Amino acid sequence: MRRREFITLLGGAAAWPLAAYAQQLKVWRIGVLAAVPPTPAMLSAFRDGMRERGYVEGQNLSIDVRWPRGSFDQDPSVVTELVNSNVDVIVAWATPATIAARRATSTIPIVMVGPGDPVGSGFIASLARPGGNITGLTNISVDLSAKLMELFAELVPGMKRVGVVRNPNNPAVTVMLRETEDAVRKLNMQVEVVDAQTSDEFERAFAQLSAKSADGVMVLPDPTVIEHSRRITELAQSARLPTAFQRRENVDAGGLFSYGPDLNHQFRQAAFYVDRILKGEKPAELPVMQPTKIELVINLKTAKALGLTVPMIMQMTADEVVE
Repeated sequence: MRRREFITLLGGAAAWPLAAYAQQLKVWRIGVLAAVPPTPAMLSAFRDGMRERGYVEGQNLSIDVRWPRGSFDQDPSVVTELVNSNVDVIVAWATPATIAARRATSTIPIVMVGPGDPVGSGFIASLARPGGNITGLTNISVDLSAKLMELFAELVPGMKRVGVVRNPNNPAVTVMLRETEDAVRKLNMQVEVVDAQTSDEFERAFAQLSAKSADGVMVLPDPTVIEHSRRITELAQSARLPTAFQRRENVDAGGLFSYGPDLNHQFRQAAFYVDRILKGEKPAELPVMQPTKIELVINLKTAKALGLTVPMIMQMTADEVVE
């Protein structure tokens, strides 16, 4: 072998480990987009899920968390700036953020977390084969409405009039509201619907429902409901109104009970999709995941303050009882 050929061979051999090392040094950029600030627990769960798969911030992972000032319509630049920052994947929490991300890009992969009706909202073609650049996890909140109302009626005997609070700017709420109204009427109750998404609007909503003699209030899931969880609890307690939610965060804040998927767990599961996409798989071919476990969480302290007795069978079957 000639000397020049031998040196070239050595150089080529050395390039292989160098190339592998360079790949290890790549920093993947993940954008987290939400309508309101995600809770620390949600972000911690996502980081844990990524860490389990070998991605660590400061080493090979960068996470950029963004939300608008007001709404996405009021602050559209928040999405544009995220897309222009060359993120590899966008994790979008709930329907409003998924809509905003989809409008901004058809090429960057989007992992949705928690939309209630991804097919009806037009995000995906089907759960099995999403198509396009969106996949992720749905919270099937539409399908939970009837069961949630049944539990509410069991917790508040003699309930005749139910208040329903919705965010009218969340498209997923349309189907949820219809399902909830049907469930209320099947139980021979009356329903009173009010709109709210800001602190002041929640205050007006509870005042209106109290004036209408509501016996309980069901708050339809929306990121703003978690953002204002403390304020909603204060208003409900002041009006002595039992409250039902789909998010345990609201029960931790003092709500009566919740029945729905664990958002923190869903954020952790989102790391599964991000990892698969970073490894070359297409969102269009990754089936959308539905919750494998629906949690019932009851706040006994709140029930006692309202003079309600939680049936023992319900306490025994609850996933968690807050005392």
